[in-house]
Amino acid sequence: MATPVLRALDQHAPNAEIAVVTGDWTRPAVETNPRISGLMSYPASGPIQTALKLGWQLRGMKVDLGISLDRSPIPALAMRIAGIPIRAGIDSQGRGVGLTHSIEPDPEQHETDLYLSTLTALGLKDLSTYPEYHVSDESLRSTIDRLPSGTPDRPLVIIHPGGAVNPGVAMLEKRWPATNYGELTSLLGHEANATVVLVGSESDQNAASTVREFARGPLIDLCGQLSLDELAAIVSRASLYVGNDSGTTHLASAVGTPVVAIFGPTSPRMYRPLGRRTRICAPSESWDLEPVVDLRHHDRSQRPDIARVPLPEVLNACMDLLKGKS
Repeated sequence: MATPVLRALDQHAPNAEIAVVTGDWTRPAVETNPRISGLMSYPASGPIQTALKLGWQLRGMKVDLGISLDRSPIPALAMRIAGIPIRAGIDSQGRGVGLTHSIEPDPEQHETDLYLSTLTALGLKDLSTYPEYHVSDESLRSTIDRLPSGTPDRPLVIIHPGGAVNPGVAMLEKRWPATNYGELTSLLGHEANATVVLVGSESDQNAASTVREFARGPLIDLCGQLSLDELAAIVSRASLYVGNDSGTTHLASAVGTPVVAIFGPTSPRMYRPLGRRTRICAPSESWDLEPVVDLRHHDRSQRPDIARVPLPEVLNACMDLLKGKS
């Protein structure tokens, strides 16, 4: 969701060197991006130690402009310690310590719009919200023989039944039932003559196993077999992607593949993928959820149940996109 910021910076300052500070978990999402001149690892220490370490690293780089897209006060404090003269970022609940250009989150804003508002505060205008991911040539070459090519008569459909497992937290309530994905796989094969491919990480194996059990007909299973860049290469060749509210769904949108995204306990208003051809399937209450709730410390049983999204609604969304409807 942050890649539009990188694109806008590159377009408005094409001679600038853009360095990104990121953790190990999110590093693969940006390391192939040609707009970036360097990557720095986010120090893994206590809050004060992290701010000090990062601040001193940045001080040695003589940075002219710093932008924090994190609600945490640590990056803002690190930029202040580094002596960066212009420091833009998100001031959530007064945590934008030392920012020269701060933005308060708007409860009605999509996360990408919030990130871009840090650039608006610096005077940039007319910013595009479309995400982007740059697949490496190596991954495009290495995956070319892994799958058949999709055709109008036999489209290639990628299904990711998992997600919602991140470092230190698992929120399986964000997953549409794997049994439904199994039924969807069968219906896509019957209704659209689709070649269906299962993808996911090792943490998605249980969901993938259930999909295989309930699917009737041929299914290609690549779950746990692909790097992020290889996954992007595979998805970029597909006619359609179907998945939950997860990073992989945003990746599919970023490579330009039509996406059906299924939401439940999280807000599609704030977190939906912003690709040009995207359909959202969610309970109506999901669109009106309270803003910016950290679900790690919230009673998730009171959130809209993703299992209430009916299979026919998802199938119809898939068929519409396969037929070229927006």
